[in-house]
Amino acid sequence: MEEKKENLEEEQKVLGIEHKKEEEKKEEEKAPEDSLKFMIAYMLATGLFVGKVPKIPGTAGTLVGLIPILIYWMKGGPYQIVNQIAITLAVFFIGIWASTVLIETLKDGKDPEYIVIDEIAGYMVSMIGFTPTIEHLVLAFIIFRIFDILKPPPIKWFEKLPSGLGVMADDIVAGIYSWIVMFILVHFLGL
Repeated sequence: MEEKKENLEEEQKVLGIEHKKEEEKKEEEKAPEDSLKFMIAYMLATGLFVGKVPKIPGTAGTLVGLIPILIYWMKGGPYQIVNQIAITLAVFFIGIWASTVLIETLKDGKDPEYIVIDEIAGYMVSMIGFTPTIEHLVLAFIIFRIFDILKPPPIKWFEKLPSGLGVMADDIVAGIYSWIVMFILVHFLGL
């Protein structure tokens, strides 16, 4: 009787272990797109899903850049510019992470058009130090979109950087070009 009881306990242990192994296999078989990490990265990289807008995802994504600009740009008192740079850097680094997760998970090319967090960050760069008036917002938007679409040298070169860094870097450089043009227009031409 004792022997049967021990055999039964052993079988249950083995079955329990096998059951756990089956559960682990099921977890591994789940598509990476089902993970919370992927879903968060997808939401951020697509600019709260705005990147899925047909035909003009980059332009629509750039408009999402208005949200952090309108919320945070005038905060920080004497440290406004530090605040603007910090928020832009945060979006930049989050963008590298989120873009990398999407590219590596979906294997969907080097810079898929539905990833628009790069446009958001680039537009934010073009507005650093400028008051978010309607004129400045529209001017920076137009200038940034021109540089982002035409990609004059060396902007195109930055796309060749690996993974999420390549996605983000070219738009940051386009934002820097836009900032230079904005600076000239606002400070020297009075626009």
